[in-house]
Amino acid sequence: MKVIGYGWIIVGAGLFVKMTGLGFGRFAYPMLIPSMRDSLAFNYIEMGFLSGAIMLGYLLFSFIAGMLTTRFGAKKIVIASLFCSALSMYAISRLSEFGSLLVFTFAMGAGGAGAHIAMTTLPMAWFDMRKLGRALGITQVGTGLGIIVTGLLLPYMLMNEGNEAWRQCWSLLALITILVALASWVLLKEKPRHAAVFPRGNDEEKRFTARAGEGEGSGFTLKTIFISYFVFGFAYNIYTTYFVAYMVEEIRFSEKAAGDIWAIFGWMCMGSGLFWGFISDRLGRREALIWNNGIISLAVLIPLFLRQPFFLGCSALLFGATFLGTVTVIAAMVGDKAIPKKATVYGLITLIHGVGQFLGTTFGGYLKEATGSFRMSLIFSLAGLLSCLAIAAFSRKRYDQG
Repeated sequence: MKVIGYGWIIVGAGLFVKMTGLGFGRFAYPMLIPSMRDSLAFNYIEMGFLSGAIMLGYLLFSFIAGMLTTRFGAKKIVIASLFCSALSMYAISRLSEFGSLLVFTFAMGAGGAGAHIAMTTLPMAWFDMRKLGRALGITQVGTGLGIIVTGLLLPYMLMNEGNEAWRQCWSLLALITILVALASWVLLKEKPRHAAVFPRGNDEEKRFTARAGEGEGSGFTLKTIFISYFVFGFAYNIYTTYFVAYMVEEIRFSEKAAGDIWAIFGWMCMGSGLFWGFISDRLGRREALIWNNGIISLAVLIPLFLRQPFFLGCSALLFGATFLGTVTVIAAMVGDKAIPKKATVYGLITLIHGVGQFLGTTFGGYLKEATGSFRMSLIFSLAGLLSCLAIAAFSRKRYDQG
């Protein structure tokens, strides 16, 4: 019981790792796009490249982080990655040249990848399949918490600290990230003393395996996971990168109003991973993805036709309630697989996911500049999410170990 108990401490620490590594390192930038663009006199193509640099650092270091985690252990990679993220945030707060900002946004993305990969694979050593979805879901709460902090705190600072307030925002986020890195140094442990927390191979475990991960009703081979996660990365990142800018620049909401709606997104993310992890533990990974992808597609459809604050809030609510669910279920699918070097495999899957994110954010920025509107970007986001729904719905129902 002591081993199991400390596993939940690992998960709790992971919540704050995800808050800083992903919630700050990835989702603070969309909130700061309008302010940074005005202050630095950049266009949306340049802002898109900065966002793309975050994605490029994230995707290039996803696979590398997986290999490093396999070789050196998750704890060391988590701590090193958080320090990298904090240094990059602070540097961004002090710089104005496009080239130097490109370097440190890249480094911030690399730090986010390392923290994400290592922290996602660490609970796999502490929990078996019956609880893995829930454990991974709790760590994903941190991403939502980070979005809430950026959605509520950053607009307040932007309104009260002047034209250069975005610099103070990055400095504050860097300080919080440093504190989390120090706490992680104390709390995280690589693995329990015993080889497994729960005995494996009994009838209950076999029934769970057939229901949730590797057996009938899943149908997701590693190849299917690669394809689905790539398309999902392309589609969802368009929405998360440009939704706030869409409200501010095109619908003419105030930064405060857009921040309040973005905070709804963050609040829903808080329980999203945990809820869908639990659903996948109970109903199966494939069935959870079908419902998840259907709801998230509706979330992107709404702002294409309904631009009133209430409906945009509904869009943010539905998107926040689902997108971390996909991330959690995919991670649980990898954890379910009886394969060696899971950190390396998950890093490779995240690399493919990151390629999709990079293409999505740069293509979304290009479409905005080419058409003068974010509508076409959102249409491509919707098409990608509907494709993920089709993959989940029509994946083959058969046992396939890899």
